[in-house]
Amino acid sequence: MHPELTQTGETSTNDDRAILGLGTVVVDHQVQVSKLPEADTKTTILASHHQVGGPVVTALALLAKWGYRPSFIGCWGTDDLGERIERDLIACHIESGMASVHPSHATGFAHVWVEAHTGRRSIAAYRGKECLSEEDLSDICWADWHHLHLDGWHGKLARLAAESMTQAGGTVSMDLGSPKPDLASLLKHVHALQCPEGLLENLYPEQPSDEAAKRLLELGPEEIVVTQGERGAWLLNSNESFHQAAHEVAAIDTNGAGDVFAGAMIHGRIQGWHPVKRLQFAAACSGLKCQQMGNRASLPSLRQVEALL
Repeated sequence: MHPELTQTGETSTNDDRAILGLGTVVVDHQVQVSKLPEADTKTTILASHHQVGGPVVTALALLAKWGYRPSFIGCWGTDDLGERIERDLIACHIESGMASVHPSHATGFAHVWVEAHTGRRSIAAYRGKECLSEEDLSDICWADWHHLHLDGWHGKLARLAAESMTQAGGTVSMDLGSPKPDLASLLKHVHALQCPEGLLENLYPEQPSDEAAKRLLELGPEEIVVTQGERGAWLLNSNESFHQAAHEVAAIDTNGAGDVFAGAMIHGRIQGWHPVKRLQFAAACSGLKCQQMGNRASLPSLRQVEALL
């Protein structure tokens, strides 16, 4: 077994380690600046690099590092950006044989500005064209997968995938970063939902966050995790709620912190941990990621997370 999964003395079956992801993937041009600029102003770039981003892919990269066997379904072109995505997936040990790759596809990309010393960021993203079809999911044996992770993109296909996974007895998680069409139909088939607090204000502007979260819970999920940045996160289910403070770390890059949090929560759920333990673990994992730049080298090992805890 992969050494990452033996450090705590806990092991998973082969089925437990089979994770399927469906979502958007982009190539980020990430730059670090001393201060996020105001409109109509200029600033000096301190450092820059390219990286592969996307909520689902980054979560899968973390899980792959910990010994899981993830596969990703997305779409990209055969241009230079698409080739960069394929090299990244190979390096991260994420299988992509079910992805749709074609010269006519438009590969997604993003410009990410990160403020030095605080880690705050601003993002402008183009997610590519919606080019997946039901045919891309037709050959999947859903019973082969233990868990499906979504970001809600790809519209009806996300709902079809979630419904198929649920019918096959698997678990579905979703990292919801923005409003999606026909969200209620999708959430009927989602077990664990994660979203930033700002999205609750967007979806239900007239209600406090706790009431807004309850409204989302009524749409179907068993539990909802609301991330609050430096104020931590809280988990809500039909019976109780728990809050976890963020770990005090010297953050230099918060981009991807929520993606890492979601991956850590998947791990904790598969291990059968209590919600409190999962929140503590995910907060530690996310905090460690924020101490380094990027979406890959910053991914912590299980040993690093345990040391922080």
